[in-house]
Parts: sequence; C-alpha cells; structure tokens
Amino acid sequence: MSAADAIGALCSDAGITEPEGWATYFDLAQSWDARTDLTSARTDTELAEILFLDAAQLIRGGWSEPSASLVDVGAGVGAPTIPILLADETLSATLVEPRRIRIAFLRTVAGALGIAARTMTLEQKVDPAKPVVEGEPFGIALSRATFAPEDWLQIGPDLAEEVWVLTAGTTPQAPDALYLSRRLDYEVPSSGSPRSILAYRRLRAGMI
Repeated sequence: MSAADAIGALCSDAGITEPEGWATYFDLAQSWDARTDLTSARTDTELAEILFLDAAQLIRGGWSEPSASLVDVGAGVGAPTIPILLADETLSATLVEPRRIRIAFLRTVAGALGIAARTMTLEQKVDPAKPVVEGEPFGIALSRATFAPEDWLQIGPDLAEEVWVLTAGTTPQAPDALYLSRRLDYEVPSSGSPRSILAYRRLRAGMI
C-alpha cells in the first residue's frame, strides 16, 4: 500500500477529510526515518498508523476545542499533536522532547508545514515530582509513550485542565481527584490491536 493510500484509508475509516499537510508530514518523517531511525515503522502502512491513527480518531471525536492549547510531553515524532494542529489552524501546541535529534526534526517540520508560529519546541525532560513546562497551564496535556498511564495521571493535571491518556485498550487506575470525562475506543487497522484514548479532569466541589 502506498503512503497516499495508507493515509487515505485511515481518514476514510475515521470518516474525516484528510487535512492539508498530512502527506508532507509523512514524507518528512519517512525521509528522516531513513537517516536517523526516527520511528520503528517498517512499511508505509505502519508509519501512517504511527503518525495519523490517533489524530484521525481525535479529530473524528471533536476532542480539541477551537483555540485550545496543548502540551505534548515526550513528543517524539510529533504525533498525534502535529496532525491535529494541521487539522485546526486555531490550535497551538508546546512539544517537549529531551532528544536533540527529535527536537531538530520537530522544528524542521513546524517550519516546513507553516505551523511554527503556533508551535513551541522545548528540549527538556519533565520531572515527575515537580512537572514544570513553560506556558502552563495548558488546555490539554498528553503523553503518548513517555510515562506509564498511571504515572502520567499524576503528572498531567499539574500542567493542564484536561489530561489525555493513550493506552492499548486498557483503563488505568486514576487518582481520586480525577474523573473520566470521555473516551475513544478503536483498533489498529493493520493488526486489530485495541487502542483507547481517555480524557480526565479534576473533580470539582459537589461532584461525586
């Protein structure tokens, strides 16, 4: 399957129109992957799933409010945040990543895709005991693979109003101060493996 077909299939399955810039983002990731081992993808289909599967589901669900600010901790290759930014020009994001080669990739992508004005890249680690990121508080905090879900639910609420957790179909044990506000359940097309995105918010006074 070609890259165009792989991206188109993900968008079709999610019932969305392919956002402008997704194909260019794919080409940049593939080019860097060949030189730097940026991702674990072995085929166009696998790379498309890494870059776009989660974003397509989030866009389908309308999860990002217009003008929302996102922080992506351990941003890696930039997914799902960069594809979400390309789908909504009102969004802004801070991408936090400790590895210099990935920071270089993220900055290259932001410039090439015309989203540099809406994207801040920070080369740093986030201390789980005292999470601090320039620009906080954000509207949404996510971390796809840097922290275990239960650990991320201890960190994310210090950075944003809503915390997104991406799992392999499981539901993590959340702190008592948080509640599950919404969730998306879907499958990885190439393998049928379950995936879930769960959104948590702080309990307010009077909520049970």
